[in-house]
Amino acid sequence: MGVPPDVVLLRSADAEAPDRYRAACREAGLRAVCKPVLAFAFPQQAQLRTHLELRDRHAALLVTSPRAVTALARVFSDHAPLAQRWAGRRAYTVGPKTAERLRSIGLRPRGADTGTAEALAARITNEAPDASLLFLSGNRRRDTLPEALRAAAVPFEEVVVYETHIRADLGLPAPKQEAWLVFFSPSGLDAVRQAADADVQDYRLAAIGPTTAEALEAEGHVVEAVADTPSPNGLVAALRAAAGPPS
Repeated sequence: MGVPPDVVLLRSADAEAPDRYRAACREAGLRAVCKPVLAFAFPQQAQLRTHLELRDRHAALLVTSPRAVTALARVFSDHAPLAQRWAGRRAYTVGPKTAERLRSIGLRPRGADTGTAEALAARITNEAPDASLLFLSGNRRRDTLPEALRAAAVPFEEVVVYETHIRADLGLPAPKQEAWLVFFSPSGLDAVRQAADADVQDYRLAAIGPTTAEALEAEGHVVEAVADTPSPNGLVAALRAAAGPPS
């Protein structure tokens, strides 16, 4: 068996190596591993293709997650003429990571600097209040964005293009003394509950932000480190500040 990790990150590793969080931990002298807590399925590819075929009905796409881009890219890769028909079309999104992926498949992303669903809805309302949008979503999406669009009377059609499921096969490594288990969302707690080989009590607990920390504490867990900013450096700073024996 290999050396047990100092930090277990309950997240998927970055698609492009090196992973930012593992690299930040390594620079701090910590050995970290990533353990994804979510699994994704794409059962609606045929339905998505049908909607994309109706290109003239939609002025732009609304794509707010990398997984939705994955669903879109799969259809485009299987149907090159369809991808060409959509090339250069607007695709509204909420962050730079998704915008970069949209650009890589030939679309023209807008709104990457907005940062929140509310700000993106305001941008769309200002730029294209009458444009019909094709909204590519997941089965667990929040209501904030569609409700804001409805309130502004912006027309859109929603297609659920991917499904998110909690992994039942988490496979946590046997911890070493003082090992950290880092939660990036409340979904991590759901995955740990379902995993037969996982025991939260074996680890010191950390959270990427206050919302996740509150969810853990509401379940009776003690969170010893909370990142001030949801970033690799923010996490490492929180772990360093909490270094030492548990209280």
